[in-house]
Amino acid sequence: MNYLLVDIRENNVLALRHFLLEGPQAWVPLKYELQKDDETAAGYVSLLLGAFSVAVRRKFSTAYTLDDIARFVDELRIKAEEEAVPLDLLLTEDAIRRAVDAPPLMKDSESDDELTTVLNTKVYVLLHLVAEAGFTRADLEQFVEDVAAYTRDWLAAQRPTPPTYLLNDSPDEAHTAHRP
Repeated sequence: MNYLLVDIRENNVLALRHFLLEGPQAWVPLKYELQKDDETAAGYVSLLLGAFSVAVRRKFSTAYTLDDIARFVDELRIKAEEEAVPLDLLLTEDAIRRAVDAPPLMKDSESDDELTTVLNTKVYVLLHLVAEAGFTRADLEQFVEDVAAYTRDWLAAQRPTPPTYLLNDSPDEAHTAHRP
């Protein structure tokens, strides 16, 4: 993925807002936009994953314990069973742990099937946390702004740092600086 080409634009932010208000069906009209190219899709998906991370970090502030996460996942399991939604408990707990920088339960996977399952799991958790938060219109707007800022920062951190050059007296003697 070329993160230099991924950007969070106003249409991404509007799409997230609609997604949080209406659920996944809000993105059905965006199907062709999402499939345009990898970088366009990554803008939308990065914002969605950023929303998951921000929501989880708000739920599990600095005073959480791993038992708090396990209890939350168990509550999600019960709700998912009531809604007939398949939910992988280990994957769910692992995703939440990673979002709060706790030790993960699983190793990373490159499988597309697993990546789709992880995304679906994160969407389920995100929508649950948003519903649980009971956002007012103003709260939702602040959440979306926070998510956009968080995601832009995350994307910036994924981009390669451009080299710095040291210039000598002679213009054709530029050298790449050594970084600490």
